[in-house]
Amino acid sequence: MRKAPADPRDLGGWVARLGESGMPVFAHTAGDISRVSNNEESSAAELARVVLQDAAMTAKLLRVANSPVFNPIGKSISTVSRAVVVLGFEEVRSICLSIAIVESILKGKQKEHVIDEMARAFHAAVQARSFARKRKDKSPEEVFIATLLYRLGDMAFWAFSGEAGEALDAELRRRPDDDPARVQRDVLGFPLSELTLGLSREWKLGELLEESLEGKADKNPRAGNVSLGYELAEAAENGWKEPGVTRLIERIAENLYLPAEDVRAMVQENAREAAETAANYGAATAGKRIPLADGDKAEGQDGEAADKPDDFLHPDPALQLRILRELSALMDTKPDFNLVLEMVLEGMYRGIGMDRTVFALRTPDQRFLVARYALGADNERLRRQFQVETVAAKPNLFFRVIEERKSVWLGEYADRSRVDLLSGGIHDISRGADFFVTPIEIHGKVIGVFYADRQPSGRPLDEESFASFRHFAQQGNQALAFLSPGGR
Repeated sequence: MRKAPADPRDLGGWVARLGESGMPVFAHTAGDISRVSNNEESSAAELARVVLQDAAMTAKLLRVANSPVFNPIGKSISTVSRAVVVLGFEEVRSICLSIAIVESILKGKQKEHVIDEMARAFHAAVQARSFARKRKDKSPEEVFIATLLYRLGDMAFWAFSGEAGEALDAELRRRPDDDPARVQRDVLGFPLSELTLGLSREWKLGELLEESLEGKADKNPRAGNVSLGYELAEAAENGWKEPGVTRLIERIAENLYLPAEDVRAMVQENAREAAETAANYGAATAGKRIPLADGDKAEGQDGEAADKPDDFLHPDPALQLRILRELSALMDTKPDFNLVLEMVLEGMYRGIGMDRTVFALRTPDQRFLVARYALGADNERLRRQFQVETVAAKPNLFFRVIEERKSVWLGEYADRSRVDLLSGGIHDISRGADFFVTPIEIHGKVIGVFYADRQPSGRPLDEESFASFRHFAQQGNQALAFLSPGGR
């Protein structure tokens, strides 16, 4: 049995430990989302692909997207691609980072400090976002994330601290009236706020979070929202009728130019929304600790036991139907090609239960098929690998699919007569597994192919899946033809 690493002795050591062994999944996800968000050429489709690599995050994102808080009119959102369009890039980015932090923290040891900090974080974040919206902030979701992560160091430390956490907990109990930051410095050599700042810089969590942690609330109203959200969340834990809460509400009312009684009603409703939001994100236990007005109890499902998907997706006819309907309805909004392709691929991947799906485009000289998008297991490697020559001088299966404009199921029980057309490149892609492939045709011209298999899981293909694959491809072809010049 591998021995757990000793607790670090300085701030840099704790930053490194949490990134390497405590919260590597969050660090990786935050990095991917930050990379997409900071690239001006990135699209909604790229953010969707980042999300779709994590089945649990996909399920939770869609649950949040369909919750009353984010979807008050109740219009179903069945795909990640559609969620990005309906909710907006920043909203989905915010949701995904929130899901990632909840998943990472809840994998640690469930100490009371963790649950308390997470409850406070969600409460503060919803309050701060509300203040930002009232101030017509350019990105209230950025304020939400900065507030949610404002005490990331505290949450991460208590979740993964080991013996150091036990020592700090004991000292805090021994000195209940002392400043917690002073106790933290005495035990660890630094306050946990400095750990949050170190993690923020290491994981590139955003300028607003750093400015908030650096105490720039007086100079930056957006950082002021973060600070006010946390002050209110902490004060409310002593009761909504306490004088400290009343004084804070008066300050907030002055900042927002609103009557104090209106602000009190608003922040108390925000607390209820925060409890529901925490539950939707998978932190129902934390949500139940958010103080509500008049002793009300938070409602909402216990999300911490939900969304534990199998390693591989299974066919879901109901989801297929919803995605196909959304794809048809989407035509009224004149979406771009990328969104249509993403929805078709997502339908094949999540709806049909394929392990890997690819959209490959023909090169301008018509000599090669090159993957443009890929979803599923090891998708980036598959996308880079998927480059197949398609010329008459060296006919292979993909060339025949393009020439004959016919869908093919290459497998033990279907079309084995074509196995001799498997070139080295195609065999390297399929790794010997059965697969589906179909042409993408627009106004009589084949522009590429859709490809799908279940190679990673080794599960067999079947007639129903092949029929669904062809149906999605047909809908995709029709949509792309409709959107192309001369398609209307």
